[in-house]
Amino acid sequence: MASLSLHLMCPVCMSDFSDPVSLPCEHTFCRQCIKSYLESSAGANKCPECRQDFTKEDAKGNRALKNLVAAVQQQQQHQTKDVMRDQRKTASNALEMLCSEHEEQLKLFCVDDQKLVCLICKDGEKHRGHCFKPVKEAMKTCENVVEGAMTFISDEIKQMGDILLSQMLEITKSEERAKCLEEKMHAQFKKMHDFLKEKEDILMRELQSAASSAEKQMQQNVSSLTELQKRGNNQVSILETRLKICQPETFLKWWSEEGLPLIDEMVLKDSENDSALQTKFRSRLNRVQVISDHFTLGPYETDLPLLVWRDMLGHIKCDLEGTYTIGKDMKLAITKENNMQSGCEKYFAKFQKFQNGYKDNYVEDIHTGQVFWEVDIGVEPGWEHGLTVQCYPKEKNVSRWQRLFSKGFEKISLLVKDNRLYAVRGSQKNILVNQVIPSRVGVYVDCERCLVVFCNADNMSLIHTVWCGDKQVYL
Repeated sequence: MASLSLHLMCPVCMSDFSDPVSLPCEHTFCRQCIKSYLESSAGANKCPECRQDFTKEDAKGNRALKNLVAAVQQQQQHQTKDVMRDQRKTASNALEMLCSEHEEQLKLFCVDDQKLVCLICKDGEKHRGHCFKPVKEAMKTCENVVEGAMTFISDEIKQMGDILLSQMLEITKSEERAKCLEEKMHAQFKKMHDFLKEKEDILMRELQSAASSAEKQMQQNVSSLTELQKRGNNQVSILETRLKICQPETFLKWWSEEGLPLIDEMVLKDSENDSALQTKFRSRLNRVQVISDHFTLGPYETDLPLLVWRDMLGHIKCDLEGTYTIGKDMKLAITKENNMQSGCEKYFAKFQKFQNGYKDNYVEDIHTGQVFWEVDIGVEPGWEHGLTVQCYPKEKNVSRWQRLFSKGFEKISLLVKDNRLYAVRGSQKNILVNQVIPSRVGVYVDCERCLVVFCNADNMSLIHTVWCGDKQVYL
């Protein structure tokens, strides 16, 4: 029967089903439990056990289970009556219970030892100076303690049910947030993928166009050279044939009619002796040359990732809903502001310290939204101050500089000492084991969640996370 009762227990209130209802996923709950869950979930209607979506109309009464619960409870009532009858029988037998040592009736209860004793035991050495009560009075006292314990446990069970319901709601919220972030990240990556694909297609077309134009010029040069080579071969063939003529009259006749005009096109003219037979020939190689591979895509040939990244930052600027800056050394600063006023009890300030102290222009208040910036460790002196974030409790009627230099802030920063990386929070300094000192550190601050994250900006790997206030610090 005990194992059957476990199957008749609502997973929310951890008690027997009361007016049970079943969901399309075949999980069952008390009607009031599922009603309270729907009222508290703010629209995120998911089964508390399997997280499947459902509506209020989907909760259908389970008559068979309701009848089974009633039958089991009725049987339990009969068993309770049997137990009470056995207890009364035991109580009647208790009148006949005798002390094992003195064979006298056990009429008293020793409060100090919490055990039944007889009148002789009361005066004995073992119980000297102890407090005694009649058995009925002692029973009443113990029953009150048992009832109090039962009430305490019942209250705890109810509180556990409320906590369990709240935890399920938090799970639902977490799942919804993860789902929203997943959809958002898919959309953002798709936009970046589309941009990169479009950029790749554009550059490929530019490359193919430049290569085609250069190849066209070189192919034209090849055609010209081929034509000149073919013409030279024909001329060589003609001259070889005529050199084989043995009769002087025939050879000179060809020379006068065809040979001289042919040779005359090839010779260099001598102005001083224009009528003389010329023997210096003009080379046709002076008019031809090899056209080299000269096309270029400019900086895209060497700095393609850098230039495309800059183009992509400009392309996604509208998605940042704020401002961003990027230096020539690719140090990035992004500020993402929320439209609504911050409801958190803390706010942050980004500090940069110089030799003569803090400067107004280099102390940045961060009240809402998320902020990300990067600092080059090897370039910026005193870089740890550039990475310092101070978290303040929200106070009224206090000036900005009173807040910034009050003692109420919580300092959060990174520190390099003896070639080791440390996380600093207030007066505590903890070494970050297994962490390589990066060349550039990124700092992310989320005001709404009171969160500060340090990361290696070169590969965006996590270095250190801090939940401000009373939340736990993760190293």
